Amino acid sequence: MNCLCCSKPITASASEEERITGWHRSCVRRFFGTRKLPEIDITEEKLLELARESVNQGLTVPGVQKKISLHLTTGINPRLTLVNYPTGFILKPQTAEYENLPECEYLAMRMAAAAGIKTVPFALIRLHGEENNLAYITRRIDRVGNNTPEMLAMEDFCQLDGRLAQDKYRGSYERCAKIIQRYSDRPGIDLTDFYYRLLISFVIGNSDLHLKNLSLIETNPGSQKYILSPVYDFLPVNAVLPEDEDDFALTMCGKNRSIRKNDFVRFAVSIGIMEKVAAALVEQCISQEKLFLSLAEASILPANLKSAVINLISDRMTTLKGV
Repeated sequence: MNCLCCSKPITASASEEERITGWHRSCVRRFFGTRKLPEIDITEEKLLELARESVNQGLTVPGVQKKISLHLTTGINPRLTLVNYPTGFILKPQTAEYENLPECEYLAMRMAAAAGIKTVPFALIRLHGEENNLAYITRRIDRVGNNTPEMLAMEDFCQLDGRLAQDKYRGSYERCAKIIQRYSDRPGIDLTDFYYRLLISFVIGNSDLHLKNLSLIETNPGSQKYILSPVYDFLPVNAVLPEDEDDFALTMCGKNRSIRKNDFVRFAVSIGIMEKVAAALVEQCISQEKLFLSLAEASILPANLKSAVINLISDRMTTLKGV
């Protein structure tokens, strides 16, 4: 058994609580700041009701994912309770339309983290103590502290570009680069980070990197200095939904399909990244192939999804190599 948070083994010497919950005690303390894993106070009936409310919009898998805001009450028996406003944690349960979306997102986020990209805190958690009923959970990063949290200003690229939420798929990654150049306090670093995220997204089939899945976040409360926020909402959409022919949610070099290595090079130059730096980042991405494949192979995905992810990564790496 591996920990549902850090993915490292839960050994034979682990406590009974660790074996039952699937979480190391140290991971519970780091993720929740509590001594024991909080109980999720949501009934199965409520989860079914939320699942029925989910609506699939076109070919967008995340369109069926229900995001549930949770508030953490600490104490002897910590609890996560359902609230109807943004708070400390977000839960994404299983969906009726697509199996194992929480496990897919967890794997994609693990790959991003393994590749050196900073991510929001994320994990899997069992619902109602059922071993096979896993949900994806993440901690909000625009709250600092638990009891009286301070707020960090966080604006997604829809807001920064003056667009409505429904226009999140309208735009280009060139335009995203201009947003970074205009608002980031460290545009050079963030442009390089953004470019690397596009490479990793391409390789793992994350075709849903739209304007609301990119944000700038304040460095400290009230500082009014902004940097590219850690990665969130990474999902191998092209593996889950192979009929989706788009490689990207937005256009790059005027297209979002049939992306090739030369497109990445041309795009880098167009946003002010030197060609030799871009080439080095492409090679850095390619160097993650064995690691990504091993993470996919060791994942808890069912065989069909595991195979789809592995084949996708192999094909995309071949494209990046220019073979």
